[in-house]
Amino acid sequence: MSELLPRTYWCHVDHDGRQLQNWGPADITTNAPGLAVAWVREAVRSISSTLERETFYAVWGWLGDHGAVHAAVVELRRGKPYTFTVPSPAGRWTWTAYPVSVLPVVGSCSVPAARMRQSALVGAIGGRL
Repeated sequence: MSELLPRTYWCHVDHDGRQLQNWGPADITTNAPGLAVAWVREAVRSISSTLERETFYAVWGWLGDHGAVHAAVVELRRGKPYTFTVPSPAGRWTWTAYPVSVLPVVGSCSVPAARMRQSALVGAIGGRL
């Protein structure tokens, strides 16, 4: 039986209008769905002051909707991406958190490279032909 790869969450923001100065990182990775949703919410909060009045109030309504936060975390845990979009006259913002599988990183190799080459199959990773 094969083991599942560990899951992490990649969060990204796209903007198709004029770019703002110093609005934060365009993406992050985290190992928890709650942290992924928290990053989306904080990124939305950080640009909210640049929005026109109607959009600002809609965004603050979403930020106060704790049921939506819970639903987003549940969707990520189920392996589905979560997206939040804010349309505005200055351009559309889209935040997405994607569940992704990651390969575990090995700190150091316990077998020296020379010994690996000696035991490698002929023609593989530097083995003799």
